[in-house]
Amino acid sequence: MVKNVISVIDGEAGSCGKAKVVGEIATDKSINLGASVTNCMPNAGHTFVDENGNATVFRNIPVSSVNPNTELFIGPGSAIDMEVFKNEYEQVSKYLGDRKIYVHEMVPLIEERHKQYERKYIKSGSTFKGCNAVTCEKILKDKKLEFFKTFRNAIVCSNDEWHERLYEHLENPLEYVILEGSQGCDLDINHSGHYPNTVCREVSTMQLLADSGISAERLLQTIMVIRPFPIRISNITKFGEYIYSGNYGKGEELTWTQINLASMYGSYPCRGDVECFPNYLNIKRLKKIISHCPEVCLKQVFGDNYKSKNLETITLLEALELERLMYKSKGLFEYGTKLIELPMVDSDFPPNTIFDQSEQTTVTKMERRVFDLDIKKLKTNCQINTPSSLYLNFFQHLGLDFKGESGNLEDYYFNRYLREYFDWLERETGVEISALGTGAKNGERILKKTLVKNIQKG
Repeated sequence: MVKNVISVIDGEAGSCGKAKVVGEIATDKSINLGASVTNCMPNAGHTFVDENGNATVFRNIPVSSVNPNTELFIGPGSAIDMEVFKNEYEQVSKYLGDRKIYVHEMVPLIEERHKQYERKYIKSGSTFKGCNAVTCEKILKDKKLEFFKTFRNAIVCSNDEWHERLYEHLENPLEYVILEGSQGCDLDINHSGHYPNTVCREVSTMQLLADSGISAERLLQTIMVIRPFPIRISNITKFGEYIYSGNYGKGEELTWTQINLASMYGSYPCRGDVECFPNYLNIKRLKKIISHCPEVCLKQVFGDNYKSKNLETITLLEALELERLMYKSKGLFEYGTKLIELPMVDSDFPPNTIFDQSEQTTVTKMERRVFDLDIKKLKTNCQINTPSSLYLNFFQHLGLDFKGESGNLEDYYFNRYLREYFDWLERETGVEISALGTGAKNGERILKKTLVKNIQKG
């Protein structure tokens, strides 16, 4: 039997940059990527950014479309919202060309009633894209459920046709097949420990294989993509509702201000560190910042009862977050803080400059919450999935100096703090780091070891 299947999964709570890793594998001319399979739903977006900084968001269509020779499969674990799919197809057409996308006949369609049902009944964190509701209907074999028909070159295949075509690649010892994971292990409905703040299914390599109808015996390797500071979706929906979306295990919730400052000075974010900066916090300045802050930002910092917040009790960290969000609402991700006095970092930038590295979700456009890493949870996810390597994305959050760098590990100097971090992560998980992702663009990575194994036969 040929072992040629590569699984790319998210080892945390999503948004670790799976599309970046898949894109790097797909565009590597030394890798013959014969086929790619997704079992995605429209509640998550996967963003590929090319070398020129052009971003393309994938929802159902495989990111491996960036390789013009790869055959594309959408598996029965998917669900499609036709309005979203048509828009995605247009955006991705520059990569698709005239290729066919083979869609399994058991891919259901998400309709408006599914989204309305979720808005009415789901009280935990959700993107309300109808994925939970359509999954329920499929399980219950509801007669109202419709299935994907065909759209342009995205054609429906019967179960037999779909598998016959996929297995031509699986049995080819000269080709790789990649399974593109969606969501993250810490959103798994059964094994994350976060229920009910989860997605509607299991998130693991075994589930990817099962959804694709592939035996585990064909698995060559699992690449687990992680980030130093895991994220969760916002507690605030795009409709302005305040809904608790869960934490990240025992990891302390951090702020983007802490990430921004720690990465500038090459240290680990610690709440007390912010108080060490000389500050100019006063009521007059606070009032000015608050008056320029959108309501959603005030909710984000103070919660649903933001109107009753006493200005006298606002901490320096909260004030810095408000200032950051005020500038961000104006489209500024590089700004001079008026609240604290910062040591000089780079003479090319004005004094007191802060580089905001905060992120928004691809689908809802709401700012992500960020947490310290709960190493026990990551260790559990490694035990469940036995990855061959960890791809540590967003490495720039540990050291801003590495942002956008590319090359090999031995060509770079890492301070003691970073070397100890690498040793700790590998020792605790028992898995070696293969690469450090240093930015969103394709190729912005520092390689520590070969990412893809050789195909095995026998």
